[in-house]
Amino acid sequence: MQSILKEKIQLLFRYIFVGALSLFPLVLVLIIVNYLKDLGISAYLSLHDYTDSFELTIALMIGVVGVFAILGYSIESYGRSLIVAMIDGMFERIPAIRSVYSISKKMAKMLAGGDDGTKKEVVLVEYPKAGVWVPAYLLNRHQNVFVLFIPTSPNPTSGYTVIVDEKLTLKTTLTLQEASSFIISMGADFPKKEEIMNLIQTHQTSVQEH
Repeated sequence: MQSILKEKIQLLFRYIFVGALSLFPLVLVLIIVNYLKDLGISAYLSLHDYTDSFELTIALMIGVVGVFAILGYSIESYGRSLIVAMIDGMFERIPAIRSVYSISKKMAKMLAGGDDGTKKEVVLVEYPKAGVWVPAYLLNRHQNVFVLFIPTSPNPTSGYTVIVDEKLTLKTTLTLQEASSFIISMGADFPKKEEIMNLIQTHQTSVQEH
């Protein structure tokens, strides 16, 4: 009797767990929507404090969204924006914020995967211990030394910056978007899985032979 009850309780917990996982995408969407809603309300309240007018506040918010859309279109279509170039020039003349702005701009370009003259790469590295492979963004390199950013799930904007020897990494053809999708989905979306498995197996065979 006790064993039957134990099995039924375990089965119940299994059903609860599977049910909760099935709703995870919906919960994630609701969290994002709620965050955007709070962000919009916060922006509206901040603007309204200055304008003290509902109509003017809404018009300003629509104008800001329109500016973002125009900037995105010009960058996608022509590779640059005159407005952004002017802002860059202005900030780069201010010593107090020049360094911070330059670093922030490099990080934004890296995460966006745009073409800024450097090849964006995703590699595999054993972290936090041997035998555990994680995707990492290649940020910089000097000779045979790689500077990597190892993102954490499900938020790829947080993580660790490490310096490793090039021979300790495995080069992949994953794009930044594919790697980010893998991280955000906590592995549920596994792009180029055959390539990844082949790389790891080949590496393990090479290690065993030596």
